[in-house]
Amino acid sequence: MSKVDLRITPSRSVLPASSEPQLLYALIELSAQSGATKMPRLPLNLCLVIDRSSSMRGERLQQVKQAAMQILDLLGDHESFALVTFNDRAEVVVSAQLARARAEIKRQISAIEAAGGTEMATGLALGVQELQRAMMPRAVHRLLLLTDGRTYGDESRCVEIARRAQARGIGITALGIGSEWNEDLLETIAARENSRTHYITSASEITKIFTAEVERMHNLFAQDVHVRIALPQQALVRSLDRVRPFIGPLPVIEETDFVWTAALGDWPESDTQALLLEIVVPPLPVGRHTLLRMSLRFRTPGSDSAIQSHEQTLPVVFRDPNEVSDNVDPTVKHWLERLVAYRLQASAWQAAEEGKLEEATRRLQMAGTRLFEAGQVELARTVQEEATRLLRSGQASTEGRKRIKYGTRGLIGREEQS
Repeated sequence: MSKVDLRITPSRSVLPASSEPQLLYALIELSAQSGATKMPRLPLNLCLVIDRSSSMRGERLQQVKQAAMQILDLLGDHESFALVTFNDRAEVVVSAQLARARAEIKRQISAIEAAGGTEMATGLALGVQELQRAMMPRAVHRLLLLTDGRTYGDESRCVEIARRAQARGIGITALGIGSEWNEDLLETIAARENSRTHYITSASEITKIFTAEVERMHNLFAQDVHVRIALPQQALVRSLDRVRPFIGPLPVIEETDFVWTAALGDWPESDTQALLLEIVVPPLPVGRHTLLRMSLRFRTPGSDSAIQSHEQTLPVVFRDPNEVSDNVDPTVKHWLERLVAYRLQASAWQAAEEGKLEEATRRLQMAGTRLFEAGQVELARTVQEEATRLLRSGQASTEGRKRIKYGTRGLIGREEQS
């Protein structure tokens, strides 16, 4: 049986007894327990979908080729590999096949050249087609997309293709390099469980990030991970966000009265999962009350056994208001500041698009303050610089916007690996 460390830390362990509802945050931390039984390695069915438009010429394409060959060396002989390229049209460079034909596959990879424009949808469609050709039971199916430019006129089709793939169990990692790609499109494509997007700041990082993603898929601790949160009557879940390994909202569904569920997808063993839950606590009298009952449910990779479950409760003491301090747990405060900074910058860009530049600037400045308080000094300075640029010129730099957006999520450069 897989073992999990499950810890719930409230923002305040003592609350004032009140006749009014009040807010409480709970940090939910999940980690594979040290010494847990080694999980079987599931075979990987992988397809790379690579932008080879003219802007990829030079070091970028060379690094992509090197990364693809290194990934090939990481795969076992009975794992599947495919590679699709796209510019003005899409082409299957390596059709889905067992990775053991390495020499011939590397020859095909080395022949890729950059030219033309960027039309992503057909490339995605061919990539999904290759993955479906190699579908096998008890495997991990992954599409790794990399682009450095904006696709034109086919954005909605890109999202439709991604959704069909995700519904069939294909996870998508969408990677953007440089400053010209459409981060809103990639984030929409990756806005499902088992999918994510990442900002690559320089070509030299391509190989590291590609190989790290494959290693994550090779080391799954659990699959089909779900959390179930039961609250007292009249309590309410206001939001649930993942804060580790990266920040992003998690859709929650009220399954029955006062019981909410959320899907986390697959869980690589190297990832510590942390969620920040915001709940509305109903009026409660002096005493000790259980505010949260949480269960974690998942399958062991490669196993048809019953769903495993781990449970934890959160008791909180209620006292006379005169006996209660306002101190917030420092770990919860740290992640709350990071989450608020992420939300503030997201709302700032929305305000900027609506022409509300003063409001956008104010929100960016507030995000910068939160990041300083969370110890993210370099990122906070970038936020303040872009706030000043936005107020003076009416627009932020494309690179600055991406650094802020992905920096606040923890999905930029080396920061995610820390």
